[in-house]
Amino acid sequence: MSHSKPLSPPSQLLLRQASHIDGQALLAVNPPDAGCADELAIANSWHLHAGWAQHWPTRHHFGASAPQGEFDGAILWLPKEKKLTEYLLASLAALLPSGAPVWLVGEKRSGIKSIHKTIAAPWGAVQKVADGNHSSLLVMRLTAQQAAIDLTDFLVTKALPQPPLEPLQLASYPGVFAYPGIDAGSAMLLDHLPQFKAGTLLDFACGHGVLGAWLQRQQPDLKVSYLDVSAMALAACAKTLELNQLQGELIAADRLSAELPSYDIIVSHPPFHTGQATDYSIGQQFLRNARQHLKPNGELWLVANRFLPWPELIEESFGHCERIAQDNKFAVYLATHKVTANKITGRKAPRRSRR
Repeated sequence: MSHSKPLSPPSQLLLRQASHIDGQALLAVNPPDAGCADELAIANSWHLHAGWAQHWPTRHHFGASAPQGEFDGAILWLPKEKKLTEYLLASLAALLPSGAPVWLVGEKRSGIKSIHKTIAAPWGAVQKVADGNHSSLLVMRLTAQQAAIDLTDFLVTKALPQPPLEPLQLASYPGVFAYPGIDAGSAMLLDHLPQFKAGTLLDFACGHGVLGAWLQRQQPDLKVSYLDVSAMALAACAKTLELNQLQGELIAADRLSAELPSYDIIVSHPPFHTGQATDYSIGQQFLRNARQHLKPNGELWLVANRFLPWPELIEESFGHCERIAQDNKFAVYLATHKVTANKITGRKAPRRSRR
């Protein structure tokens, strides 16, 4: 099978050391590269990234919890978040038999050089297998199988003040953006979002669902869809909705696909990283396609780091981009599909600085 996308440096190192990877039925955990399926004895793969799962050529599982099955060992592509690594290892300790090997592979900047300091029982000593491509490959073995774990064992909740309502109960899991709370950019966007009337709203790159849930609590007649590429984020978003007695559609995707409908409102704090790497592709695709997923007079509201080239892309797509607010790090932008009177929010157009 051919794969046009180049392998990541950790995967290149892993395949060069394939002779050291023993076992007949391995679980690949968080694998970014479909090409690895051809060379290793992978019985199943556990994906936390919907885009990576989509392109995996063999059996795969997308979700926040580990797949069921019997495995001889596992290969874990280290995420950048230490808490997420702890959760994944705890899940493997409950899934694999005693003595099973787990190979850890990751870029050196991912923290793999110091992981031996954070690995706790029931894992044996961490042994280095190889270095290369600015990455390392390590192996360790499970000393004793652990009792099953539950995702909620790793749940963190925060109460976010939302006067005059009761505080919003915000749920988060390891690996979710801004874990375990809310980032400054999203907080800035919340300060400037209007109170929308009834309609359909998409929270793109929703994370734990703070933007959509906040707006939905203000206006219960809003029908909100929550889209994110991360299984951990979607699990956290579902828990946020549950804690606040809200309903919403959850969508696992890394883009605005043609199958998605048009919305009255889209809100977002678009990402510009995939794992360790700077990655503008999700934000670029989103902004180039947002207009066609807005109904006439529909509004796009987003916040972004000021250095990002999002305003230029918004202008290319919408013909205009309004800067609603800014500080020394973030800016809030607004664009409207066919700029007319504000029929959705029912408010007078405020004075705004235009680009």
